[in-house]
Amino acid sequence: MWFIWFMWAILTLAIIATVILLTGKGSMLVSGFNTKSPEERAKYDKKKVSRRAGLFMVLVAIGLLVLTSYIHFRAIPAIRNNTISDYGTEITIVALCICAYVIVICILAATRGFKGTEKD
Repeated sequence: MWFIWFMWAILTLAIIATVILLTGKGSMLVSGFNTKSPEERAKYDKKKVSRRAGLFMVLVAIGLLVLTSYIHFRAIPAIRNNTISDYGTEITIVALCICAYVIVICILAATRGFKGTEKD
């Protein structure tokens, strides 16, 4: 089951990006910020923008951790034991809950955007 190690690698990259953003040095990782003109970017505090994105990345990383842990410690053993059919409803509910969680985070990030990150 090579894909689970791929998922752990993605989670590791997400955690690294989160740490970079939370330190205030990752404004180059915030795509909406980088698409603004230099004049528009000058209106915002780069550290605040980076930290705001970092807070949302913390929430995304938590969701990825839950998903990866669930697959690694619950779904894969069921696949190996050939009892995966017993967990169909549970897997569906967990997957839908994690999808809803990520969608809520995306909506929050889109609606909050750069509010509160303007320079004083």
